Amino acid sequence: MKKLLFIFLIGQLILLSYIFSKSVYDIYELNNLGDTSLDGYIVEGFSGNEMNELYNKFNAQCLSNEACRLQLIKTPVSENNNFIYEIYHSQIEKLSKPESISADTSFSYHQLTKEEFVDSNGVFYTDLPFETLNGFAVAMENSIERYSNNIAYDQIIKNNTLNFVVLLVLTQLVLFIYTFTRIKVNAIKKMLGYSNLDMIKASLKDFFKMEVFVISVTVVLHLAYYLTLGNFISRYFLLLIVFLISVVLLNTILLLVTQFSLRFIDINLMVKNKVYSNRSNMALYVVKILLILAITLSVSSFIKTYREYQEISSDLEQYSQLEGYFTSNGYNYDEDSMARGNPDLLTTYGESIEEMYNFFDKKEQLYVNDAYVLELLSPTYLEINGLTEEDIYNSLQENYIVANERYIQEFMNMKNATGEELKNLQSEEPTILVPIKYKDQEPTVKEFYIEQYNNLLGYNGFFGLQETEKEEISNIEVVYIEDDQEYELLGQTVPGKSGITTLKNSIILVDGGNFDNLYYYDLLNRGDIYFKLKERSEFNQALVQYELSSLVNAGTLLTPYMDRLHFTEFILNNLLVFTVLFLFTLLFVMYISNYVDVVSNSKRYAIQYMHGFNTYKMFKSQLIVWLILLTAIFLKLFIEFNVLVYLSMLVLDLLILLYLYKKVVKTNIHEVIKGA
Repeated sequence: MKKLLFIFLIGQLILLSYIFSKSVYDIYELNNLGDTSLDGYIVEGFSGNEMNELYNKFNAQCLSNEACRLQLIKTPVSENNNFIYEIYHSQIEKLSKPESISADTSFSYHQLTKEEFVDSNGVFYTDLPFETLNGFAVAMENSIERYSNNIAYDQIIKNNTLNFVVLLVLTQLVLFIYTFTRIKVNAIKKMLGYSNLDMIKASLKDFFKMEVFVISVTVVLHLAYYLTLGNFISRYFLLLIVFLISVVLLNTILLLVTQFSLRFIDINLMVKNKVYSNRSNMALYVVKILLILAITLSVSSFIKTYREYQEISSDLEQYSQLEGYFTSNGYNYDEDSMARGNPDLLTTYGESIEEMYNFFDKKEQLYVNDAYVLELLSPTYLEINGLTEEDIYNSLQENYIVANERYIQEFMNMKNATGEELKNLQSEEPTILVPIKYKDQEPTVKEFYIEQYNNLLGYNGFFGLQETEKEEISNIEVVYIEDDQEYELLGQTVPGKSGITTLKNSIILVDGGNFDNLYYYDLLNRGDIYFKLKERSEFNQALVQYELSSLVNAGTLLTPYMDRLHFTEFILNNLLVFTVLFLFTLLFVMYISNYVDVVSNSKRYAIQYMHGFNTYKMFKSQLIVWLILLTAIFLKLFIEFNVLVYLSMLVLDLLILLYLYKKVVKTNIHEVIKGA
């Protein structure tokens, strides 16, 4: 039993150390970037001028003579699937500069400059007292508030609640069984005059020896792994050891809980060799059933996640060619909010995106795909409005997208009304592509999409800006296409759903690059404009050139799938380690439970066998319970779980019972009859 406990403890610490490495320490790193002694603040409703004025006040007050510290942490950018955090500090030479333990995360440290401070999102960190900062804010006629964006550690527990509960119960159960199997040893010690305290000390001594060895093995495994990667971070190993010691202390408390059994040692029963009772048999049986149910849910979750992982991996392989198409992977909300409150800055951004659009459009490297219809296809929207997907697909006013001719030709592969490939869409006139089924509603279609087209021509007016002088249209050219064509919107998904999105029967408003520039500003923020380039660095350089780098983060069309893949891979790895440990422990519990059942009833089984009872009659009560448990598969109507896994566990439990009956009773029938 000591060997089984040792194996369980190794599995437990390796599992928890993995979670520490991939979750706890990751959060610790991000919550402790740069100078952790500084407090965070944010300038409300900031602008570049205000950030410039604030920096001047810092410089006059204390920066010039290094009487205070000032720090910025720039929003991470993704480069070649590597997240880079840029830390700017006023006293960079005095700052500790630990590296990240994660292979996909890098920390970059720089001297803080006025330019970087002005070109920030208004969040900064300093050791100046809040009263001084408030004085700065009053002088600037603005406000500075305390700021914290620390990640909560409890989200780790929220993501693995069931697994952690099962692990805690399993640990307590294994320790109970460990103590339970030592009852005979403790009974002998009690006969020799050992006190309960002496026996507890002996148990703790043996337990600590095991735990020290297990901690050593776990730390050595981590050390070997990170040394192989050439990434030794001393604080990681210090915190890992502290974490493992905390787990050992919890295990010790759970072990002490089991020691109350020493009070119930019956010397007379031990002398009669009655170590196991029907009461202990029943208790183990109930626990085993509960574990089978809980671990079935855990394994089912693993299988479901694995299938999702395979699906995402398949999507990535299928659309790997999209790696060369770049767009924004999220935008800077603070910068966008500042722009929307500053007409001059918003106008500048609009002009910049217009220049960028025209430059890459002339080079035939720009693609537009605006599909608001995806929002309408979300499960939440459909449920709230009592609609189905078909209702949206059949709506000529809601099922439409805006796309430029290049996107239509290269990604959508549309067919005209006669079923031939649609080519040569270039037209000087405003154009829409319409499924042939709407031909008898052409006046209605034209009226609606002329209005939509004119809205996009005057889009800047929605921001309160003066509309550009573009003449509204009074007619729109209709090109009919084949009905029920399905096509994928690469890089976009329906909110609340996973996988590649497919649309059908959409009306397509062809973009010719002549809409108001703030329409393209919104498209860039949403990632609905794509740029075909060789390297991500080209896109980053373009964003810098057109002064848009502080607004959006660069990403590929694959980025959303990569993010989903990484998150799913992390959950999958967690579940895999949990599942392996749980299954091993369940086998152990099944074995012990059935062993206690056979031993505590061995004489009865032996007598029944001698009288010619068959297996069914001997294990009638167990088989009845087994059949009752079998009916639990109907719970699938209410709870999602894998029926095959559940049935496999029940069959395995029955086979272990029959195996132990043969091994303990049938092969030793005469000794059992004699009471051995």
